[in-house]
Amino acid sequence: MAQDNLSLQIPSISDFSVSYYTNSQSDVYNARVFPPHVDDALEIYVLLEGDASFMVDDNLYKLKSGDAVITRPNQMHNCILNSNSVHSHLCFWFKPDCEFVFNKLLNPLNTNHVTPSGENKERLTALYADIIKSSEDKDDIRTLYLMLEMIDVFGKEIGATEHHSTMSPLLKNIVDDITENLIEINSLSYFTKKYCISSSTLNRLFKDNFNTSPKLYIETKRLSLARVLLKSGESVMSACMKAGFPDYSNFIRLFRRRFGLTPNQYKKKK
Repeated sequence: MAQDNLSLQIPSISDFSVSYYTNSQSDVYNARVFPPHVDDALEIYVLLEGDASFMVDDNLYKLKSGDAVITRPNQMHNCILNSNSVHSHLCFWFKPDCEFVFNKLLNPLNTNHVTPSGENKERLTALYADIIKSSEDKDDIRTLYLMLEMIDVFGKEIGATEHHSTMSPLLKNIVDDITENLIEINSLSYFTKKYCISSSTLNRLFKDNFNTSPKLYIETKRLSLARVLLKSGESVMSACMKAGFPDYSNFIRLFRRRFGLTPNQYKKKK
């Protein structure tokens, strides 16, 4: 009988790091919209029970029990509680440096919204419970093993879910417009004239859906783009201009206020 010689070589995962928490209580929470934000982590949010949606960049997803949202570094995102209801969920923040582990989850061509199917949904449900137990037992090796399996399951599911944004057509057009013309937009009158709406209607759309103003939404998008540019090697001045900030000193001030460090400090951060 012929014999195949097999081998396995695993790249170092010495940088594997994760923060996480679970809220599995049956308390009822008031409807609310959490403000949009960006960070450096690869975030996995899992809805266990409740009436929630999740916004990532230009898409708004209505979630079902067991759904997950995978947010990549510097993607603007926020959670929305649609009604007074239970909000049972898990959230993981992974340091995304290990490409070998996170390659599929970091791929920008894959969706953010994952609806696990069949056996994978059952396996993930069991994994969540096992991760919580092993964490409580302070069994780090088993917790690592379970989390790697969870990442593997999500890697199998992430490309299979189609985008189903639940934004209104008007709001979807506006946020797509912001993404496509971020640098050129210099006032909110751009939207009121183009879409024939009042400034109060524009503000209400963003307040009701994202718990923020259109001005702060655009500012967050620009800061997110600036962070990506800085990490790609752009100078602070270049990142400022390419992200659409008209005033350099104001850019420095906004960046430091939002992230707690200057653009130059962020650029040099490991």
